[in-house]
Amino acid sequence: MIGTVYKDTLHILQGNWLKIIGMVILCYLIKFSIETLPIQGSISIRMDSLAVVSSEILQTLLLGALINSILFFMLIDYITRTQVTMRKRFLTAITHPFRQSRLLYKGFFVLIITNLLLYIIGMMSIYAGLSVKSALLFFAYLLLYAFFIWLFLGISQAMYILYDDPKVGIFRCIRNSFSMMKGKRWQLLGLFLLAGVGLILGALLLMIGVLVVLVMYEVGRLAFYRELMRKNRQEEWYEKVSGI
Repeated sequence: MIGTVYKDTLHILQGNWLKIIGMVILCYLIKFSIETLPIQGSISIRMDSLAVVSSEILQTLLLGALINSILFFMLIDYITRTQVTMRKRFLTAITHPFRQSRLLYKGFFVLIITNLLLYIIGMMSIYAGLSVKSALLFFAYLLLYAFFIWLFLGISQAMYILYDDPKVGIFRCIRNSFSMMKGKRWQLLGLFLLAGVGLILGALLLMIGVLVVLVMYEVGRLAFYRELMRKNRQEEWYEKVSGI
């Protein structure tokens, strides 16, 4: 599936590299300037893991959810429109979340959950082993860690579902995301790992490599969602035909 996703990614980018790179740079510059990137924020690394839970961190998570939700829908709409039209795509994309007002609060809610899961996963990665004194407790810690990653991967398609259908309910889009991700979590995790390796290699090749990987990552996630939708529709069609 990963091979198909990257083939679709290159198809989307064909002839549109510079346009999409520009939009990705804009979105990431905004995230960087207001510190809503996952690796940014005011998270203090201390030996006491409870010390990082504060009102400041909660404010950062809420601000990140609001800003990143708006930027997400702008970017996805721009990528989608770049495939089909060259007219007013930038203006249409940056106003899309505000014209579809449901997206503002629904995306905000979904990203609050997503950011919270990322925060927990990040904290567990930082503090792994610092307070776990026995093999049994460490095993339980790993199970809990895997559970949060499972939740994060399960909810990963909710924002794309909202973009496709802003009328869908918040909990229904989350439920549909988990349904779509059944048996597909390893593929998405592999996509994340490939993006991580690509960012490291891109950093070694200076900023040009980083930009290419970021664009491939953002478009690749959209292509991954579309591939999931295609497979689900095929399965639904097969079930209907088999039931006749």
